[in-house]
Amino acid sequence: MSQDDITSVLLPTSRVDFFALDDGTVAHAQHLTADWRFARVVMQIERTGIEGAIERYGQTASPELIIIETNDISEAFIQQLGNLAGVCAAGTDAVVVGPKNDVHLYRSLVEMGIKDYLVRPVSEEDMVKVIARTLVEKRGLSGSRLVTVIGSKGGVGTTAIAQILAWNIAETLKQKTILMDVAGSSGSVGISYGLEPSATLTEVVRLGGAGTEDDLKRVCQSATEQLTILVCGGEPMLLDSPDPDHVEALVNRLMQKFPVVVIDLSRAAAAIQKRLLARSAEIVVVTTPMLSALRNARTLLGELKTLKSHTKDVDLIVNMQGTASSEEVPLKDLKAAMGLDPSAVIAYLPKIFVASEATGKPVGQNKAAAGIMESLMTLAVKGAAVANKTANTSGKKDGSKGFLKKIIGK
Repeated sequence: MSQDDITSVLLPTSRVDFFALDDGTVAHAQHLTADWRFARVVMQIERTGIEGAIERYGQTASPELIIIETNDISEAFIQQLGNLAGVCAAGTDAVVVGPKNDVHLYRSLVEMGIKDYLVRPVSEEDMVKVIARTLVEKRGLSGSRLVTVIGSKGGVGTTAIAQILAWNIAETLKQKTILMDVAGSSGSVGISYGLEPSATLTEVVRLGGAGTEDDLKRVCQSATEQLTILVCGGEPMLLDSPDPDHVEALVNRLMQKFPVVVIDLSRAAAAIQKRLLARSAEIVVVTTPMLSALRNARTLLGELKTLKSHTKDVDLIVNMQGTASSEEVPLKDLKAAMGLDPSAVIAYLPKIFVASEATGKPVGQNKAAAGIMESLMTLAVKGAAVANKTANTSGKKDGSKGFLKKIIGK
């Protein structure tokens, strides 16, 4: 992978700690916290030098990468690097930012195990390159998560479930998430957020294949700091759907920018549904406990088993329980009928969802919906595949295996 490729993708889940002395270095670090490429990278910034790093990692686990700024490049600093190596966890790398360009110093530091030496003032572009290269070499380019939500039939609440899942992942799990539907004018994913379509589905799909980063940014709307909504619409409802290849290209583009992509497949064309279901890391099938919806759900689950060759990444949600209690299939009979235990059962609470659409405020902001939100949290965790972002929680501080292993030898 070229240097340009490395700096144009979403970086893997990791942590980078800055120990910065210069205002410019601090400003670069703070700016990177809002950079989409660093959405999965936890950035911690301290206004101190190597002494602060030694003190900190004597008490807590060190991250994947430490960036240390220094005004002193004498032998005393080299000795401090050795002390730092002694308190760092295995696998930690370090980059030094120093005051002057010295080829011999650079070579010495690299031989000692330092990942790179940058001369102050460091450009933000150079900072991005060295961090990206280090993290990609260490963790690889792990893929984002595609979560699709599909209903067994119309009217089962697919869009509402997609919205709640996206909200839980973004606001509770703090994963940068984009929510969209691929139904064009037939979709309604933006109503509960008070958002109007930013472009037609045809236009958005075109931008996904050929548009610039600014083009895509223009059609994506921020709902919260962590949650982005891509609302499409405005074209004739009887218009043919875009080609599945082009829709997949759009999704691929979004997955380069967001750790989690949640897609509401209700009302989407069958060819698009099938393509995105095949790509999904997690599939949520929404049904009601009514016989007609359950029959369709069973058929759909069978098709998904054939499409994916398993159902371990497929979860069933039973929505609107209590709509017509006497006519519903009892929950005790559901597992036998479906061959799958429901991951959640949600009561029929129309006021919550009607209020959301009427006011343009998401369900997640309604205190009355706390039980619904909580019932879908386990599924949100599974869909987002949330991982521990700390580097090493075992308490090991074996410097001989850490980022300065060559210093220990010296």
